[in-house]
Amino acid sequence: MTTRGRRLLLLAAGLYLVAWGFGTAVMFPVAIGLSIAPLVAVIWVKALDRPMLLRRRTGHLELTEGQSVDVGLEVRPDTGGPIPGRAIMLDRLGSRVIEAELARRGRVLRGRYSIAAAPRGRYRMDGAELLIADPFGLAEARIRMDRADQMLVYPRVYELEGLFTDGGTPGGDRGRSMLHRASGYDLHSIREHQVGESLRRVHWRSTARRRRLMVKELQDTPRDEACVLLDGDAAAVVGESPDSSFDMQVRAAASLLRRMSDAGQRSSLVIHAAQRSRHRLGFGSGDWAGVLGELAAVEATAPRSLADFLAETSRGPDPVDATRVFVITAGMSSLLAERVLGMGSSQCEPAVVWIDGASFAAAKRRKDTGPEAAALRLTRSGVAVARIRAGDHVGQALSAPVLRLVVARG
Repeated sequence: MTTRGRRLLLLAAGLYLVAWGFGTAVMFPVAIGLSIAPLVAVIWVKALDRPMLLRRRTGHLELTEGQSVDVGLEVRPDTGGPIPGRAIMLDRLGSRVIEAELARRGRVLRGRYSIAAAPRGRYRMDGAELLIADPFGLAEARIRMDRADQMLVYPRVYELEGLFTDGGTPGGDRGRSMLHRASGYDLHSIREHQVGESLRRVHWRSTARRRRLMVKELQDTPRDEACVLLDGDAAAVVGESPDSSFDMQVRAAASLLRRMSDAGQRSSLVIHAAQRSRHRLGFGSGDWAGVLGELAAVEATAPRSLADFLAETSRGPDPVDATRVFVITAGMSSLLAERVLGMGSSQCEPAVVWIDGASFAAAKRRKDTGPEAAALRLTRSGVAVARIRAGDHVGQALSAPVLRLVVARG
């Protein structure tokens, strides 16, 4: 029985006492009727209180951050019996409680709710409750649903026209080619299809975007291995999700890995977090879905800086080794620059994607020239650096044509 039902019972008892004390017989039927109404409501709700089965539908095979998601709900009784005409579903999405109204359609209660601009993450949907009440709100029953689902919202992935490392550095150095790996063919550019060419090299994304047939132009280059190192230092995160510096780091990592996967380059993702993890991508995109799922759920939980992590792994049994290492960080510092320069050798070419955390701060901070000095030291030493500020387009910042503009500003 609800609070309204209990108050109605107290009102009925008061009217009965008043009628008995003043001898007003006409008030006795009113008092009795008011006392019966909550009891009838309780009996009606108890008759509808039975185990129910819940089914959720999102309507999307892949959800990307920023999309609006409609979640459809279907509730049916586990056994026979009547079902209410209307009910309220209290669904839990992570830490959020979402209320949705359900209406009877035949033998099923149906309804839906929307999640506007869903942020990146892996969300557990469980602990849902079905709230059944009488039309006057005098009694209610809460039926707990045992159904548990997961909703995975992937980060945005930007299409890159080349890599910023291909543009070289401000000093005129070009990107180096590592020749100790087996050779192969890499994507060089996209151009219009010519009559008589094979359709096996059609680049379907560009064809759909430009509405004319585009093909991939390949060049014979070394088939090197690349590693994307994602810095999950919790102390370096600035801003709130989905507009935080770490969310921008994740988008940059996903875009770089997608570019290398499309080019058929062997690569791996190393996540610097509370628990270090490494995920490899072979030739082609067979492992892409698993890596993208890891990026969807990753959080900045590392208790120490990336500079300390690199110093530790360099002495450990499993160092971060690859022909190209893309370091994606928001914690640029002179110590990190020194560690990155120490990674450079004839067999390793480091590059840095610097997410400028100061630009993500809501309030203006005192200008700190330390990160800019560290980035300048890297570029003068021949390390390619792409600087991304809040509001910048990740795809443009990581593509080759924009590198010179980005570094010139830094």
